[in-house]
Amino acid sequence: MLTPTASLIIKNASQLVTLHDPQKIGPKCGNLMTNLDIINNGAVAVNGSRIVAIGETNKLLKQVVLTRRAKVIDAERRVVTPGLIDPHTHPVFAGQRAAEFELRITGRSYMEIAEAGGGIISTVDAVRKATKNTLKLNGKRILDRMPSFGTTTIEAKSGYGLTTRDEIKQLLAIKELNDEHDIDLIPTFLGAHEIPLEYKNNPDDYVSLICNDMIPKVVARNLAVFCDVFCEQGVFSPKQTRIILQTAQAYGLKLKIHADELSNTGGAELAAEFDAVSADHLVFAG
Repeated sequence: MLTPTASLIIKNASQLVTLHDPQKIGPKCGNLMTNLDIINNGAVAVNGSRIVAIGETNKLLKQVVLTRRAKVIDAERRVVTPGLIDPHTHPVFAGQRAAEFELRITGRSYMEIAEAGGGIISTVDAVRKATKNTLKLNGKRILDRMPSFGTTTIEAKSGYGLTTRDEIKQLLAIKELNDEHDIDLIPTFLGAHEIPLEYKNNPDDYVSLICNDMIPKVVARNLAVFCDVFCEQGVFSPKQTRIILQTAQAYGLKLKIHADELSNTGGAELAAEFDAVSADHLVFAG
């Protein structure tokens, strides 16, 4: 057996969380997560971008050969874990909704705030006015902070443009950030995040725009892995959600749903029916 070569050693970790399961290929899930396979006083050996060995520090240091310019990090009194994955983020946006926190504290509901002009729609205009580079800069500031919290991969949603041009602008910003930043961004098309003001009186026309214009163009430019829909009273009905999901599925996108966040609208059932990758929120599912 060849001796592993390492260009980076992280040693003396109080706990090394490996999530290793010799009986399973791929990540742990479900009940298997009750055992995190922790190595006390652990170490990790890395060569380039590949982990070549893990184990108790004293043993591992005897098992690897360091390259000439190898870096050694002492993680004493620290925990080393796999990178955290944040599966629901909106990192590329403009404007802000800080004032809504005060309204929520005083008892105003999500829908009351939205009906008064707040919520998602309140930042759509700012996103539409922003350039792609402005969105990238805003997103980069957020991404730059994420490693300090242990996050290395995020799902990045669009959903604040609500026109073909502006949804693509958001997704292009996400794509370029993924190419340029250490954080991995997995893109989700969320054109069905809200009914834009110009379609409030004819929401079915907006559903048609999503299905006949947005999704084909997003897929043609390879800008998304997933398609998400906000299935909720006052937003997209189960019938409209079904139409969008069927279209996205036909174009090869994987599916996600904002389901039953504010009321029980059957979003969870739709997620199961379409074998969606995730159903987010589920506050009123049941």
